Amino acid sequence: MVSARRHGGFDEAELPETHRIRWWLAAGVAGLVAAGFAVVPYLPFFQNWTFVRDPKVASVITWTVLQTSVVLVSVVLTLYFVGKARLEAAAYRANQIDIRLFADERPEGSHDREIDSAVELTATFKRFLNDSRLYTPTPVPGVGSSYDFIQIVEHAGDSADGWWKAATKLIRLAQPPAAFTVSGTIRPGNTTGRYQLILELVRVPRFAASPLVIEDENWARVLHRAANAVAALVIPRSAYVRTNIHWAAWRGAKIPYELFDAYQRANHFITYRRYDEALAEYYRAVSLDPANVYIRLEIAALQEQLDLHLDALATYDDVITVCSRGHPTLARWWIGPDFARQPRRDARGRDVALLIARYRHALVLGHGDSVAGSWWVRRTTAGAPGDARATRRAELRAAIELRFRRYVDLDVRTQRYATPREKRLALHRRVLRVPVEELVVQQASPAQLAEYNQRAAEMRSYFAALSQYEIERLVEDYRRFGRRWRRSWQQLTNRALDLSLVWAVLRRAMADIEPVTGAVPEPLPAYPGTRERLADACPDRRWPPDPRALDRTVEAAGPRSSWEECYNAASVYAVAMLEVGPRGERDLRDRARNPRLEGEARDEVARRAVRELYHAATISHSGRLPERRSWVMGEDPDLAALRGHELFRVFEMVTFSPDRAAPLRPQRAHVWEQVSYVRQLVAEMAGCRAHFWRTRPAEPAPDSRTVDRWRAADRDAWRKLAALATGKQDWYTRYQAICAFREWSAESGYPGSISGFPLYSEEGLHAQLRGAAGRRGKTGLDANVVVREYVRLCDQRLDQLVADIAELERTSVAEDDHPARAQLWAALCSWFDDDIADGSSAGERRDRFRRLACL
Repeated sequence: MVSARRHGGFDEAELPETHRIRWWLAAGVAGLVAAGFAVVPYLPFFQNWTFVRDPKVASVITWTVLQTSVVLVSVVLTLYFVGKARLEAAAYRANQIDIRLFADERPEGSHDREIDSAVELTATFKRFLNDSRLYTPTPVPGVGSSYDFIQIVEHAGDSADGWWKAATKLIRLAQPPAAFTVSGTIRPGNTTGRYQLILELVRVPRFAASPLVIEDENWARVLHRAANAVAALVIPRSAYVRTNIHWAAWRGAKIPYELFDAYQRANHFITYRRYDEALAEYYRAVSLDPANVYIRLEIAALQEQLDLHLDALATYDDVITVCSRGHPTLARWWIGPDFARQPRRDARGRDVALLIARYRHALVLGHGDSVAGSWWVRRTTAGAPGDARATRRAELRAAIELRFRRYVDLDVRTQRYATPREKRLALHRRVLRVPVEELVVQQASPAQLAEYNQRAAEMRSYFAALSQYEIERLVEDYRRFGRRWRRSWQQLTNRALDLSLVWAVLRRAMADIEPVTGAVPEPLPAYPGTRERLADACPDRRWPPDPRALDRTVEAAGPRSSWEECYNAASVYAVAMLEVGPRGERDLRDRARNPRLEGEARDEVARRAVRELYHAATISHSGRLPERRSWVMGEDPDLAALRGHELFRVFEMVTFSPDRAAPLRPQRAHVWEQVSYVRQLVAEMAGCRAHFWRTRPAEPAPDSRTVDRWRAADRDAWRKLAALATGKQDWYTRYQAICAFREWSAESGYPGSISGFPLYSEEGLHAQLRGAAGRRGKTGLDANVVVREYVRLCDQRLDQLVADIAELERTSVAEDDHPARAQLWAALCSWFDDDIADGSSAGERRDRFRRLACL
């Protein structure tokens, strides 16, 4: 990544550059001068000099005055230079900031001043600034490792009196000084309902940055933005810009505080599983820093967590495209020869991003069943045709088909003889058919489903071959130069890559299985330049693999000493437990045998997979485990079958110590989390609108302009709900609904809030099914069956909502009847509230909604 200082046109960082070495050298020189004049005159060799042995009175007086003066001046200068050097070093470390109590310019007796005093706001600002964190990239989706880089210090003892004040000042001389001081002024906003904070950051002794004027709709948001703005001012001149590769390109340049604010908020939202809002903040950050490939990596990882595999594939492809410039061989293959001449030094800061992007791109290809499921298949009719998600998928299909033409010259067939290029091109066009008519599963005929199953199987095979090719090439590229650059070596070891190659070969064997006989082909190299000997987990050419053969292939990679190595080994074992169809479930092709591990063999493979997970948890620091929990427990498609095994439940209980017994997770638990999230979002939006109409005053009657505004907001709310129900799989549609909810709740004072994706709970799953199906709902079913049924009911309900809103547009509730509007919105909230315990079904609650709407 090219540093900003090498390009013209950048605003320099507002704070001056630190010169700690210069001041330490000056202190050293002054100290040497003082020591020289104080000590050297009394040494024997100096006493032998003529003017010393036989001095004149005038010379003695002159020398005494000169010596004393030089020693005193040098000592004073030494102390001054040491103080300056310590300040410069503190500014370079940028880890200590002194925050003064905010001045309050709000009117005396104002309501805002009574609720949020200056002392409380100052303390909250300190907490937010202390929570500013820097993150490191990670090869596994989830929050990367992070660390605090700012510490708040206080001027303790400055207000003391007498000897105690002198003592505290002497003690503080030995402590590292605070190089930065922040003072603030609290003011009312420029418009009603807004709040303003003016901040001044001073680098001691006399360098001040431009004042920051932060204004927003609530104090929490104002203080968050202010804290991130201060951090953005400090980073460019600090040591962190040299060590944290996310921000290395901004060394010496002015970081827009909106960029750092967006990045910090995105990571905050991920912590609370508010993924849609996190994606929006990441994209806001990228709009301000398009070349920051590390933020793009985090976008792609979050897309994987959201099951948006097409989006993740395209994002990783973008990162590789940007980072491969300067790597001539890779650039010629990936983007063409025109981009292979960029100087190698310009890509140095992107080496870690390139490694992780190539690694994750290959793994997403290996999950070809998930990509195939995202290519053209729809669960319901709500989004067909032309909704936001359908449009996005069409764009992604066209982009991926165009980019994947680089693979046309690759022979992906598992056979000894070469395939002519015409047949390879035909295979490419057949698999990546663009444009394509999306298949709606609920309306598809048996012939259409049979065609889909065959095409999906061919796509799985094609993508699995590409995955093996990319991992083989990645292993060759990074092993060729021995020990790689330090940062990339820490991210992904050679042994972790070896185990990922074992995983890719196993995934390819599962994708190439002969559906009738269960035979698998012999593993063959996909990359012509590879020197790796491929591990064969199915030496008998049958699926599923024998546990002992599987164990030999894993152990052949060598001992494992990092999280990634142990986790990759666990993934190899877990893949062997999957069925060979889409998303690790049954293969629905005609006469498919669907062989799988059963009985003692399945238990043995599960035992070894869980053993590797235990090792991974033991190797990893305890503070890192929560960052990976979401991916391991519900989002990684490799572990879908393993999560339903009793040993995995024991692993979760031992490792994470939950507050109640861990459940056996169904394979589609992550889908349940997504549909539950959308359902809760609809219910909260309806509840907010009901609260709005309940709180509208009937007396005195509002003026006509106000009533028109209320009606327009209500019509807009129905349109937002229709768009949400139609494009429920599109994250941006959900985010727009969340933004509308925030606006409505602020206007009406609604106490509710949008929660993040729910964590899977077996009790919650069965309770919600009872809330949706009512008294007739079956109980005691397998969790996999319950998830499928609940997902079907939720999708059906959203389809019904789209139809009902379309009907509602042709009818009208009494425009001046506020209670009737409140009842209608409350009925909609009840319809989508599956946590209700009155025994009614979603169908019965829908009938009540339709009666109130006169449908």
